[in-house]
Amino acid sequence: MTEREHWEVDAPPGGWAHPWPLAVEVARALPEFSWTLVGGLMVQVHATRIGLPHRPTDDVDIVLHIETNAISYAGARARLDELGFTLRRPNDRDGFVHRFERGKDVVDVMVADHLVTEPEVMGHKVFKVPGSTGALQRTVNVTVHIGDEEVRFSLPSVIAALGLKGAAYTADSRDVERHLRDAAVLACCIDDPEAVAEQVQGSDRGRIRKLWLKLKDPRHPAWLLIEDWELREDGYHALSDLVELLLGAEESTK
Repeated sequence: MTEREHWEVDAPPGGWAHPWPLAVEVARALPEFSWTLVGGLMVQVHATRIGLPHRPTDDVDIVLHIETNAISYAGARARLDELGFTLRRPNDRDGFVHRFERGKDVVDVMVADHLVTEPEVMGHKVFKVPGSTGALQRTVNVTVHIGDEEVRFSLPSVIAALGLKGAAYTADSRDVERHLRDAAVLACCIDDPEAVAEQVQGSDRGRIRKLWLKLKDPRHPAWLLIEDWELREDGYHALSDLVELLLGAEESTK
């Protein structure tokens, strides 16, 4: 078995902002490596690792490793209940549960999209993150240093994170520009397109193609928001090279 890669990530200039203290609290409450960090904080870790500032986020998004029996949804709920969180019931009868709230603190606890048995809570299905089954199979172990503390957790690799963003871009029409901004930042984190291409699985090609159809214009706002022009140029060419490796030269220049 290949040993999982491990990263040590120091705080960015100015330190880790909200909601990182909340992420630490959640990490302390749940069994180590029983969950994977996704969403805005996932992108922040990748960006911070290369010294790139990225957009703030307000909540902590995690996907539980139910597929390995590392934890159950009921078990995670019990741990969060002990911290004073309440699982919010959806307004819609067909809505999904995922949001835990404690005052202004928000933790979204979700599951993979191809579980054999889908958990139900309060008569509702738990929200399944599109593309997360493949992402959970391609993670790195991360240690984040926050002041004098450190916290360890699982994080999707760069290609897995890009796949998640491509899936979110396809499935979530509410904020497509946010997903494109995140994808551009993740592209800047690709240091070896050939190595990254070897990790591609399943629907990654189609998802990355959809992102590229928008991001192939180097003047797209998602690129222009990256102030470091060298990182921006490197990210653009890395994504272009990745698309060429996955889909062919003709696709990368369309």
